[in-house]
Amino acid sequence: MVRPSHGIVAALALMAAACGSDNDNLVGIAGSASVRLVNDTDTPVSFSNPVLLDSTSTTLVFGQSACVLVDLSRTSVPQITITNGGTGASVTLAPTLVAGDNLTVVAYGGAAGNVQLATLDNHFVPVTSAAGLRFFNGASITAPLLMQRSGVAVTPFVGFGAASGFVSVPIDSAQVSFADAFQVVLDAGLMAFPLGQNSTVVLGPPAPETVPLRFFTVQGC
Repeated sequence: MVRPSHGIVAALALMAAACGSDNDNLVGIAGSASVRLVNDTDTPVSFSNPVLLDSTSTTLVFGQSACVLVDLSRTSVPQITITNGGTGASVTLAPTLVAGDNLTVVAYGGAAGNVQLATLDNHFVPVTSAAGLRFFNGASITAPLLMQRSGVAVTPFVGFGAASGFVSVPIDSAQVSFADAFQVVLDAGLMAFPLGQNSTVVLGPPAPETVPLRFFTVQGC
């Protein structure tokens, strides 16, 4: 599920925050939702909560992410503010969160400073002895892309700013690539994914003044 938005401020009540690696693990509490914030742009994206983060901001650059645990029972705590570092703009985004939500929010965009948000649902149970896998297309604004494993398509074509659904894949290493209707546009090399866990391969645009597409992998909180 993808819930696209065009805002850069999330009205989220933060219960706890863990910043940095994709291995952040948040222990859920009753009435809470887990959200991973991901930056798929070359525009720095920052978020802050003056009370819980000691009035400091955490800045995410391309390929970085951070997890927050949203306590839905607390309606009067300060907002988490997400800011577009290219323009300084901030817009209130109020996704409909319910207890038990586990979401990945991807900041993506085209031109410098043009940051948008896409919200992906992380709920999926892979089959026994497998891993869950999907991809987010933040790379190609001209043609839909699909994901291949060992040369075989495992997803349908996905347009810019959208994600495929999860599929179950074996946990052994295999060649992962991405193609449009005519050719492979990115060979991601050999990749393996954790048993029983769900991973998202996030495709991004080339670095400034370069040609190859970029990618990184994240997992839910």
